[in-house]
Amino acid sequence: MSNRNAWFRRFWPLWLVIIIVVFAWWPGRSIFINTLTEREAQRIADITPAQGAAHTPERLSIERIMTDLHWLADAEREGRAPGTEGSKAAREYIINRFQELGLTPAGTEGYEQAFSHERVERAINVLGSVVGQDPTLRTIVITAHYDHLGVRNGTIYHGSDDNASGTAVLLEMARYFSENQPQHTLLFAALDSEERGLLGAHALFTSGHLDPKTIAFNVNMDMLSRNTDELLYAVGTYHNPWLVRLVQRVQEENGARIVMAHDRPWFKAGRTDDWTLSSDHGPFHEQGIPFMYFGVADHPDYHAPTDTSDKADEEFFRITAEAAFSFTKLIDQVLAEKR
Repeated sequence: MSNRNAWFRRFWPLWLVIIIVVFAWWPGRSIFINTLTEREAQRIADITPAQGAAHTPERLSIERIMTDLHWLADAEREGRAPGTEGSKAAREYIINRFQELGLTPAGTEGYEQAFSHERVERAINVLGSVVGQDPTLRTIVITAHYDHLGVRNGTIYHGSDDNASGTAVLLEMARYFSENQPQHTLLFAALDSEERGLLGAHALFTSGHLDPKTIAFNVNMDMLSRNTDELLYAVGTYHNPWLVRLVQRVQEENGARIVMAHDRPWFKAGRTDDWTLSSDHGPFHEQGIPFMYFGVADHPDYHAPTDTSDKADEEFFRITAEAAFSFTKLIDQVLAEKR
């Protein structure tokens, strides 16, 4: 028996290749994947709430959020592509806000963490922290990317929903927690070059600036300001099922219809999109850090010049901001209690 096991261990890569090849050429493969896709669609339909809560708390200022959204997505910012004047203006805007709020600089040079990559000559993350009540607790990182596609063929890609919306909420959450000290230290990270491959989030770790062992959790926000069906996706519960109850608690006080989906692998969900690595939470997940991603589904203006701030649904945006905020407050409390 031991000889058989040794033989199998020696040649298991070959067996894996054989299994993959057989499955790829299996005549029933397409039918099997279609069945998985249909089952996942039904599963999502079954767990989608018919309606959200009747009332959503108002702890964040939607007026300030909308002001920041309009400014970041304005044509003068020219789509905030890395390395451009529009990106620089947005970065300075975020830094000024962090300074006004008294956030502790958490970059390599003040609030800035510069990095380079073969896809981008120079980009800059903006990092500021609110020190928690218990310095022995690991840090919770709150992320939203401030970059977008810039100008292409003379046309501005404004990037309002993607992702001036998440950045605006990050700024307002920073305001709240600067006035109401959390249990954990919170690192607010406005990240650059997400659109070029999550480069800003990767740079947090590849540069050695963040040690994964010191991070307790990541809350990521990317596209929050519009959805005609009032659907907000909460991604991450498949990988950490203990988060399900927390999302359910958020739903109890939030008017959005929060759906826990788009985080299951193909062998469970077929061709259903898996967003596990689709935004800046991806590099955190790859480091073994639990995450929660809040965002909406793609809409007709996604990655189009028509993604402008006048398209934002103010009331929906208010409740999605409050949902991300509620979860952040809750994860701060729950992780402190579990310690």
